[in-house]
Amino acid sequence: RHDEGHGLNMPALKGLRDQGASLVVTVDCGIREHSEIEQGREMGLDFIVTDHHETDDTPPPALAAIDPKRPDSTYPFTELAGVGVAFKLLQALFEATGRGDEWEESLDLVALGTVTDMVPLRDENRHLVKRGLEVLNDSQRLGVVELVRSANLEMGMLDEQNIAYALGPRLNASGRMDHAVTSYELLMATSRPEARALAAQLDSNNRERQKLTADVWASAREKVLREGTDRPLLMAGEAVYPPGVVGVVAGKLADEFYRPTIVLQLDGENARGSARSIPEFDILAALTQCQDLLTRFGGHRQAAGFLMPRARVDDLQRRLIEVASREL
Repeated sequence: RHDEGHGLNMPALKGLRDQGASLVVTVDCGIREHSEIEQGREMGLDFIVTDHHETDDTPPPALAAIDPKRPDSTYPFTELAGVGVAFKLLQALFEATGRGDEWEESLDLVALGTVTDMVPLRDENRHLVKRGLEVLNDSQRLGVVELVRSANLEMGMLDEQNIAYALGPRLNASGRMDHAVTSYELLMATSRPEARALAAQLDSNNRERQKLTADVWASAREKVLREGTDRPLLMAGEAVYPPGVVGVVAGKLADEFYRPTIVLQLDGENARGSARSIPEFDILAALTQCQDLLTRFGGHRQAAGFLMPRARVDDLQRRLIEVASREL
């Protein structure tokens, strides 16, 4: 997140190409990133997009763009998590290659990702989490076992609350504080000492993330109180706010003051914003109305992110407050 932000970006795609990759499969991103996919194709990369974010009317120029929110989608359930859409691709690949029900072995990861992505636990999501918890509680992944142990939990007794408040935050902490590859390496660990060391590193990252979140929350809270919480939309930003925690802080402020909230990291000439909203206000639709001010943006009805020129932040705040004043 510190170097690349969210989603597809050219430095990462160039790095993949230089490593010899010819096919990029996205997870939880890519559905709006037409330009990056076009540039990637010019470099010789093919793309399969799996995403669950709101889409444009036109799908990106990938070999396949899989998203249940596409306007032309006939899939009966639109609220799959990012991991759920990727899982559907895995199911199709296993079926096409005669591997039967081998995909069931991945349901522990589907449960972890679905709960942590905070999608509604109903319909197919509810089924995937229910089945996934059964697999998770009997997981043979050394990384999962050590992650559970480091969180002082017990295999066989795990539920969705344990994922939401203990396992998920630890897996997310590596991407927020350092690099998400640490969590990947944990889930792929083949020896207990390796898994134990990586789980301990994630536990340390999570404690650091909690302290950093508390510090940024206190600063941002002071700013919104100073500006007045009677505004229909709250915004706070500083250069020192780390991009890995601004979304968490925005969520805490939105919960406390029951207002859509944006927290920004002001980085040189750019501003990276993370938005969290309330059920009555579609923050992605509001950002769409301001897209002439934004370099890139994406997300959901209640959570979104964007990159923009720092010089236009005041214009964005004024416009979003106008939208919120009309709609709330």
